[in-house]
Amino acid sequence: MELGLCIEMALTKLPFEQRFAAAARLGFKTVEMWFVQDLSWNGSPEELAALAKAAGVRISNTVVGAPDGSLGGGLTNPAKREEWLARARLTLDFNRRAGIPATIVCTGNVIEGMTDAAMRQSVLDGLKATTQLAEEAGVTLLLEPLNTRWDHAGYFLTGSDAGADLCRAVGSERMKLLFDCYHMQIMEGDLVQHIRKNIDVIGHFHSAGVPGRNEIFKSEVDYRFLTAQIKAAGWNKLFALEFAPSMDDTDALRQTIDWLGGTTF
Repeated sequence: MELGLCIEMALTKLPFEQRFAAAARLGFKTVEMWFVQDLSWNGSPEELAALAKAAGVRISNTVVGAPDGSLGGGLTNPAKREEWLARARLTLDFNRRAGIPATIVCTGNVIEGMTDAAMRQSVLDGLKATTQLAEEAGVTLLLEPLNTRWDHAGYFLTGSDAGADLCRAVGSERMKLLFDCYHMQIMEGDLVQHIRKNIDVIGHFHSAGVPGRNEIFKSEVDYRFLTAQIKAAGWNKLFALEFAPSMDDTDALRQTIDWLGGTTF
């Protein structure tokens, strides 16, 4: 299993362009980012690819739009479908040109006046349309359930089983589930059983300490035990850190790497 790093929550005191090399110096070979425009990067895909290559890291994934739908329109609202697909096309084209293999999709928030069934159908319809674009671009979509108790009030998709069912309903190898251990510990717990149940459609993992979303060695979740169980379930790909350090970033990341036993473990 390889340890990845989200450079949107750690190393943030550095300019975005400098975080790649800083991650590499700590031993990371893979990093991830959020938006391809607006907040993270305003250069070309080719320039970003060259920057990552020069630093000696790969970029694993981006994010299509804001979780609440404020950027990209979201999937829950069918009236904003064209806004969503336009944002998806922009992101998928960027990923393709930059050689980034995946991008995260969020459902958007609950829409007042719509039933859960109608919102689920809208999400499913939107995911199917987006998956067609992703298949053409050669990019994998990662559907992310989030917690509504502390971080994303009003978000629609809050459980891993519901997310996995949507991925299976789409029925494409380009549609996978992002299992964020932090969010799912808050919303459902029983992480090992949920992971075992849905490992067939999981495409990526995120992690952070609970509570606080800080270092994973400061957590009610025993991440050393959890990662061993994930490996036993057959996962040997990326397991990414997406936490906000509660101490100096470099110290936090070094201690995390040492605690886990390296950036491959």
